[in-house]
Amino acid sequence: MTQGKNTALDIRNIEVKKSVESLDNMIRAEYNTTYNFLEYYAGRESIGKVCGVKNQVIYGRRGTGKTHLLRALQEQLLDSESTIFPIYIDVRKFKPLLSNDFPLYYALILFRELVIELLKWAYTNIDRLYKTCATQDCQISFSQKESAMSEIQSYLGKFNTAFSGSNFQKLGEIEFSYSEVEKLSKSLNLSSQPMITIDTEHESEKQNSAINVKYISFAEMSEIVNALINHFSIDRIFILVDEWSEIPIETQPFFAELLKRAFITSKVTLKIAAIPNRTRLMIDQTVGLEDGGDIFGYSLDNRYIYELNQDATKAFFNELLFKQLSLANSSIFNHFIDSKTGKPIHNFINLFLANQALREVLIASAGIPRDFLSIFISAYNNFYMRMQTTHRHLALVDIRTATIQWYEVDKKKAVESNHNAKVMLNKIIEEILIGKKRCHFLIPEKYETNQTLNDLIDLRIIHLRKRGIAHKDNRGVSYNVYYIDYACYTSSNLYHNKINTNLLSEIETTDDFRAIRRISLGDKFFDALNAEFGNGIKCPHCGRFIDTSHPAYIKQKICNNCFEKVEE
Repeated sequence: MTQGKNTALDIRNIEVKKSVESLDNMIRAEYNTTYNFLEYYAGRESIGKVCGVKNQVIYGRRGTGKTHLLRALQEQLLDSESTIFPIYIDVRKFKPLLSNDFPLYYALILFRELVIELLKWAYTNIDRLYKTCATQDCQISFSQKESAMSEIQSYLGKFNTAFSGSNFQKLGEIEFSYSEVEKLSKSLNLSSQPMITIDTEHESEKQNSAINVKYISFAEMSEIVNALINHFSIDRIFILVDEWSEIPIETQPFFAELLKRAFITSKVTLKIAAIPNRTRLMIDQTVGLEDGGDIFGYSLDNRYIYELNQDATKAFFNELLFKQLSLANSSIFNHFIDSKTGKPIHNFINLFLANQALREVLIASAGIPRDFLSIFISAYNNFYMRMQTTHRHLALVDIRTATIQWYEVDKKKAVESNHNAKVMLNKIIEEILIGKKRCHFLIPEKYETNQTLNDLIDLRIIHLRKRGIAHKDNRGVSYNVYYIDYACYTSSNLYHNKINTNLLSEIETTDDFRAIRRISLGDKFFDALNAEFGNGIKCPHCGRFIDTSHPAYIKQKICNNCFEKVEE
């Protein structure tokens, strides 16, 4: 349907209310069991950025749409005519219930489960594999298909797994022999470690019938994947690895190394979704995937920041809201498609939000789709409950109440449970928000690895806005720009008496970073925090506190301030 002359919408209509309520079912990609992910993906340019054959790690904090992007990419690749097969894998399904005393062994278990998943996918999609091959003028007989299925079954058998006719059944345990793990350890220059349950009396592939355990080697698993690719003349397999940051950080580089050894020279492309400050792809410059060499980063953070780019941010969330609502009730919302562009009318979002309320929700969501939708749903419910109001749109009071509700539900508990993060946040609010009446502030770039600061960023309480800002009064020092999350200071009971409606109006949210060059937190701030947290020790050379969580100290035992060697 095309855009009509009348673009009004009664947002109190019961059908509109039901549509908004249904957004809860799509607020996380894993909730969706009904629609194609491509149908309601906003910002298709991101798919174009990650559909190439190079290995990529897609960085983004919680709620930025990493899972949705991988799922939408999978659907787009499946719709293409080429023999490219994308396989989505959520590593949370395969995390072993083991201690992390030996990260390499943990990584081997994850790799083993990944290969099993590839084989399961191939077996259940055998018709699709041959259908694609048939389009290339290949004549496939029934016996060839049966032979291929039998071959995949034999591969699964090496993992003590079989297809029972309706599902995959695990027949017994799979292990790695002592010699196999020892060989890998030596190739990675690892010192001897406890091997957990590895039986030194068994060799690779040997089976003990009494306990039904099979042994398989890493090399054998790699060969199985390549044999699968060659058998079906597959152009490329895309392995879409989601929830990478759920893997213990000590294990991540070893898992990355195994992926590189198995796939870097094969027709396999890796797309990894990860949280920036909880990801380590390489250690010691030798083990793992090298960023910018083996794998390339693509960030979903800071794409749509209202203070930096108002038009692009509004356009994205305009599309996001329309696509989600039109899936819920196309008969209502498809009236608001622009007949010339085939996209939603540019002011669709204004049918719900007055200009001041729209500005507020776009600032409050900080460019994160999940936060935007959560605040919008809550604000709409607040609006709907105000039955006596004559307002036709969601008002500022609805947004501010919703941000408090969202913070209480999603963020407050996580901050409260992290003592250091809570202390740092309170000090930032006191010094920057209360003292300077600013949301944006500077921190020297050298502190960007500070663990507590990164915890606040991961929790979406502090937002990194821009890197590499110069300061004319402090030449040679590079600063990063940060922003205090709107929801956290509007919902903090501690500051309700100090942060009121008048102060909220006074707080500057400008994108003119030149105006905040003297609003900064520096050495004095972090030294005091390190002393309070007990994270630091005094450097005998410069007298400053050393941040013992800083990579410079962890790796080389040098002061992160003067970079002199410190004796333990």
